[in-house]
Amino acid sequence: MGSLKIKYSEVLDVLGKNNLLDEHNIDNIDNYIDFISHDSRNIKENTLFFCKGNYFKEEYLPDAVEKGAVCYLSEKKYNFDCNYIITKNILRSIALIAPLYYNYPYKNLELTGITGTKGKTTTACFIRNILDEFTKSKTAFSNNIEKYTGMRSEESHINTPEPCDLQLYFHEAKESGIKYFTMEVSSQAYKRDRVYNITFDNGIFLNISEDHIGPLEHEDFEDYLNCKLEFVKNCSNIVINGETDCFERVLEAAKNSPALKKINIYGGEKIKDMCDYYYSDIKRDRNLTHFFVRSDKYNYSHKFTIKIPGLFNIENAAAAIVLCKTMGVDDESIRAGLFATSVPGRMNIIDNGDVTVIVDYAHNFLSFTKLYESLKFDYEGRKIISVGGAPGGKAFRRRKDFAEIAGKGSDYIYLTAEDPQYEDVVKICEEIAGYMPENTPREIIPDRGEAVEKAVKDAKPGDVIVLLAKGDENYQKVNGRWEFYESDLKIAQRALAQKEPVKYNKNKNRKAERV
Repeated sequence: MGSLKIKYSEVLDVLGKNNLLDEHNIDNIDNYIDFISHDSRNIKENTLFFCKGNYFKEEYLPDAVEKGAVCYLSEKKYNFDCNYIITKNILRSIALIAPLYYNYPYKNLELTGITGTKGKTTTACFIRNILDEFTKSKTAFSNNIEKYTGMRSEESHINTPEPCDLQLYFHEAKESGIKYFTMEVSSQAYKRDRVYNITFDNGIFLNISEDHIGPLEHEDFEDYLNCKLEFVKNCSNIVINGETDCFERVLEAAKNSPALKKINIYGGEKIKDMCDYYYSDIKRDRNLTHFFVRSDKYNYSHKFTIKIPGLFNIENAAAAIVLCKTMGVDDESIRAGLFATSVPGRMNIIDNGDVTVIVDYAHNFLSFTKLYESLKFDYEGRKIISVGGAPGGKAFRRRKDFAEIAGKGSDYIYLTAEDPQYEDVVKICEEIAGYMPENTPREIIPDRGEAVEKAVKDAKPGDVIVLLAKGDENYQKVNGRWEFYESDLKIAQRALAQKEPVKYNKNKNRKAERV
């Protein structure tokens, strides 16, 4: 990687032009900055340090200076002997300085973003695999499971990275000679200016429903929606789900994008008259789902197959297909990329022949609704056992949504921990239970590992166990810390392997015979 540096004069100039500069004490503005960082643990010699975020503490500043920071950027002047630049908006300032430092690397990439209340991760994986097939090489990628830039391949726990990290990933992809970069774009990415002033070459708007409402996220649904619409306003080639809530507002936002080149609408066959592309003829064959994507407008009709179950994943796959068609990708690459896709923690199925365990990341109203619709379709007549809870300190609406949707779709529910943070797990579970009808069969087991193990151990032949919201995450967020958790997937695999084998015949009214 080549040497990176910028002058103080360039930083001051970009802040001044955007009416963000308040004051500074830089004597020689022609001096260079060799590194930028918002993390006091990641400091090099001659670093410009960003004092940002609700959790920034003043003691981080002397720590950063001791490690090599020579100037800080902040909305507040600190009583500390150090060069400073004071800004009117720290988050927006970082979003402008980070690409400047890395020489606007995203302009050398074909950048694809995906947003939606649910389905971002799976759709991003579909597109990444399709583009890998198309280019016959690995393309760059960032979502809340993993990231790959050509220079790094590692786990991720965030939908859209902070600007310093994101621009670094763009830079690494560019330096690696990679053309395509696919990423998730969350509402928080616009709420906190992580992608401010970036134009996406390609974008997908999957869906929206009320979620992420709370003191740490969005004040109300309108704020949440407006952040999502900001993404649409910054796309050149945009694909929109015609069946999403607030469709007219999404379409209007797309039409108002200064960079707009093309809009394509997709959806199911029932709205095909308003769609550029629509999916139809859905058939399940064992663990495969087959369907067609058609376009009367473009005289197009092709069959595709995915290994990931769930009717809602056809919507995600169709979105990926339509976008890749508009990008000029051939059908064979699309077919191969779709079929190769599996996503850790998303509709992962473990089956020992008599009990089926489904591990999924469903965690909000829309994903709960779609999941239980699919369960009814795929496992008709079988008993559904759900294991889940709700996070502490945010998205409080999920507690009621989980209670009502899972309560209606389940025969039994184990209420347990799901990133409780500073709240008491039992109290969260009791609140969820309070939204359920009194006769809903349920029990509270605070330890999530114990809840998963008990659900599997007590399951009868033919039962379907659904483990909600954590996917294959190997941590719980507790009291501001990331505590190790073995993961739903691994616990379920172990528990199911230990279960005494039973031969289950789903066509015999759930009667079973010992092997």
